[in-house]
Amino acid sequence: MKKKIGISFTKTNFQNYWDWFTPADLEVDIELIELNFERNNSEDIYQCDGFVLTGGVDTHPSFYNGETVYNNSPSAFQIERDLFEEKIYRYSQLNKLPVLGICRGMQLINVLEGGKLIQDLDNGNERHRKEESDKVHSIIAEDNSLLHNVSGSLTGRVNSAHHQAIDPDGIGDNLMPNAYDDDEKIIEGLEFKNKAGKAFMLCVQWHPERINNKNENPFSRNLKKEFLVAVRETVMKKLSITDPATEETIAELNEDGHEGLQKKFQLLQIARVDWEKVSMAERIETIKKFSGLLEKNMAQLAATLTSEVGKPLQQSRNEIKGARARIKWLTENAEKYLSDEIMSSRDGLSEKISYEPLGVICNISAWNYPYLVGVNVFIPALLAGNVVMYKPSEHSTLTGLQIEKLLKQAGVPENVFHIAIGAKNVGELLLELPFDGYYFTGSYKTGKYIYEKVAPKMVPCQCELGGKDPLYVADDVKDIKATAAATADGAFYNNGQSCCAVERIYVNEKVYDKYVDEFIKEVKSWKIGSPVEEGVYIGPLSRKEQLSVLEVQVADALKKGATVLTGGEKINSKGYYFEPTVVVNVKNDMSIMQDESFGPVIGIMKVKDDEEAIKLMKDTEYGLTAAVYSADQKRAENILQQINAGTGYWNCCDRVSAALPWSGRNHSGFGATLSHAGLRGFTKPKAYHLRS
Repeated sequence: MKKKIGISFTKTNFQNYWDWFTPADLEVDIELIELNFERNNSEDIYQCDGFVLTGGVDTHPSFYNGETVYNNSPSAFQIERDLFEEKIYRYSQLNKLPVLGICRGMQLINVLEGGKLIQDLDNGNERHRKEESDKVHSIIAEDNSLLHNVSGSLTGRVNSAHHQAIDPDGIGDNLMPNAYDDDEKIIEGLEFKNKAGKAFMLCVQWHPERINNKNENPFSRNLKKEFLVAVRETVMKKLSITDPATEETIAELNEDGHEGLQKKFQLLQIARVDWEKVSMAERIETIKKFSGLLEKNMAQLAATLTSEVGKPLQQSRNEIKGARARIKWLTENAEKYLSDEIMSSRDGLSEKISYEPLGVICNISAWNYPYLVGVNVFIPALLAGNVVMYKPSEHSTLTGLQIEKLLKQAGVPENVFHIAIGAKNVGELLLELPFDGYYFTGSYKTGKYIYEKVAPKMVPCQCELGGKDPLYVADDVKDIKATAAATADGAFYNNGQSCCAVERIYVNEKVYDKYVDEFIKEVKSWKIGSPVEEGVYIGPLSRKEQLSVLEVQVADALKKGATVLTGGEKINSKGYYFEPTVVVNVKNDMSIMQDESFGPVIGIMKVKDDEEAIKLMKDTEYGLTAAVYSADQKRAENILQQINAGTGYWNCCDRVSAALPWSGRNHSGFGATLSHAGLRGFTKPKAYHLRS
């Protein structure tokens, strides 16, 4: 596992910074990453073990309350770069990672720590400002400073190419000068004053990456050497992201630790006050911009999603489109359902309900539909005025980082939405923090654990869990071929990895044979292969461990007398592939009919009549959805009314609408997302009795 150094992109001689780190320096254990504000690849910050903040255009004066017009000011500032590099620096300090600030990089760090700049050196420019080439002058290092200890020298000759400088009366918090120009006492370097609990951090005003004698000059060579040592000594726990189609590692991200999560939580608490004051109209407009960015970046977002969860590209695109449709409904209805309601007003007495935000929300999300299940929670939470700690699944964290990036690009303030990176251990740490509400999507086992863990806090906890969703095909269906195709899609779309996927099918004996025949034809027509190939319907499973779950279910069914009509085995190739599997002659006590499969397998059972179908459909601990295909709506609704499930389908399945509540019962969870119930699920109602 290689350590990674992120170098911030500059339009001014960027290659010099890159080439400063030679193959001999990097050896086989370090690689470089370009962190580019123009591409806004902020997600790559989370892979880095150290950072170099480079030189270039002056920092925007708004960062230190400076004048916007001054001598030698640039024709155009790059505030996008300033904000991007602020993220880099804040992240480095949150996670105690080494930083090397060069020229402008030093100035930026000073202002980010509350300091100020001399905006132009005026007469000092003759000594410091670059003309055709860098100026050269002497410096004096502070005795026993980090710079002195690193360089091994108190004096030296360095290059100079700047017209701004650190204001000696405006040095940032906990920063101290470590070097001066030997003539004019211009501050030439900064470091932390109190280094306790801090990582390596050195800032220099000169350009060690392009100084003429950089391989011999200790104020270049030794700075780089010690920075590399600090990077190699970092101990960030890494989260590996694997492509399920190739089994190759595609990213290694830094996991959040207890201290970092605690700090993020504190930042959220501070930010909630101002976010709650933002008008509903402004919050709605911000979320609409986020939706627009999803559309604009769909190709890249879909490719990222496919690379980490394995769903075919078209299905990834469909998911993003579906998320945008939900956002549309939520933004169009937020004001209606979140505004104050006057319930009655007579005889000088008004009765009003106000919907106040809960506060700081914890959203522990799922990997199978990261956009859809994420949007169900963090969008209404933000619209209602909450701030959000969002933990994407460890299997879809790259998508989670894209979500964070686009929300902030849309205008969600930096500390209103934070991401928590990691697996189970990070989830455990989140449960220890005093959030004002917990919203989880995942398995029954984990949901039950979370519910029990947070119950003593007496705050809302909502769990959208799994299902073993039944579907009944009645004897009066008009088009059996179309019914078979639609229900096969309901069972196998996204490789069956949907909480509301059809997981067991009951078919009236009068149409059973024809239905099964058409069902098998449909399944065999699908293309299986790499998810990046157009036309592929079945790609790999997202999680390797699910392969054995499916193998066990199929083996149990065969042992108890069932018949596999197609599929039934892992595909012997690279990747987590399992054949689309149809099992008949099943009994309701088989694992394939009782336990959540979450994969491309389905059991189909023949039944005598509606009464038997109802009995079998009810035989489950889950209660998410149930479906009936019939020509008679009244008949279908009569059946669905007897099934204890949060959603009922007539002549459709595996469908979610933003206008309707999405809720489970029994082991499928509790609470609701989407609809007016989902919008209000992130609020606490307050009653007002107002007498004039």
